[in-house]
Amino acid sequence: MADLTAMEFRTETLAEGGKDLSEGSAAYFSVDLLHGIARMYATEEYAEIAPALVGAGWHYRVPVPPVDNGQANALLRDLAPHAENLFKMTAIREDPLGVIYYGGAGTAMDAIQRRCVAAWRIYCTPKQ
Repeated sequence: MADLTAMEFRTETLAEGGKDLSEGSAAYFSVDLLHGIARMYATEEYAEIAPALVGAGWHYRVPVPPVDNGQANALLRDLAPHAENLFKMTAIREDPLGVIYYGGAGTAMDAIQRRCVAAWRIYCTPKQ
């Protein structure tokens, strides 16, 4: 098994005034469990199918609302501690290839999912 816990976890924020998440077909919060990177991105390419890295479990991703970069970066900062916990509670198995989630990984995934659902309610609920 690859020991990834020695790697330093980091986040990649979006540039203020750059291309917003609202400009793609779908927007995601993603945790690269192989390299320890959390980020937000919008995409056309992966809107209809899961990319191989998501299918293999090496990237954990959750849909997020199509918000501007400032809002996306704020959500990223809120999610970062949970993403780091998820990364620390994950091992990549080399033979056979796979992902192992240790105790605590499920709690981190749940916290990420709950915060992303809350973001949809905040940013996408019609104003009365």
